[in-house]
Amino acid sequence: MDGNALCEVPETFGRIVIELDERGAPDTSRNFLRLVEGEDAREPSLRGTTFHKIDRENGYVVGGKAGTPRLGQVATLGTGFENGDVTRASAFAGKHFRPGTVSLALESAQKDGEYGTTAQFLITTGPAPVPSLDGKNIVFGRVVEGLDVVNRLASEKTFKPTSTARTYNAIASLVGDSRAEKAKSAWVKPTRALVITDCGVLRN
Repeated sequence: MDGNALCEVPETFGRIVIELDERGAPDTSRNFLRLVEGEDAREPSLRGTTFHKIDRENGYVVGGKAGTPRLGQVATLGTGFENGDVTRASAFAGKHFRPGTVSLALESAQKDGEYGTTAQFLITTGPAPVPSLDGKNIVFGRVVEGLDVVNRLASEKTFKPTSTARTYNAIASLVGDSRAEKAKSAWVKPTRALVITDCGVLRN
């Protein structure tokens, strides 16, 4: 990828097609479309960004972290990306019941220190529902093609803690040490860059 130091030897995983729920989550869907369609280098885009979390324990993958585009992150969202869905209770009614459910990953963004407007989104991998996400994130779509690609992403290696690190982390959690959760967050990071090399809208 030109101008990007993420991949030395790119490997194609395949295509994921997402159908959006523009009625249930209009602002979230609009923002996602803008990130998908954006070709202006000055505009935030999902093109060239990465899936930065693989949470196999809970059954989902996450992309769209804010930061530096050169590092595979989404440029900070500005004017035009305001999201009224976050203040509408009805927008949080969607359930993470089926594999391939796509939602605005508000909980993940908060853990990453992102407040206000965020581009983080998650895709559930199944086969089981993920009720722990219900009411915390905004469901705005579903994967209609490429769930096998999502599952391949989910099977990628993540950084593994040693048994000693797990023990210390468990003890820290018991005593309420806030560093325990921060350390554990590294365990869901993939060991290589999983890049969205291209994206766009399929027209009927």
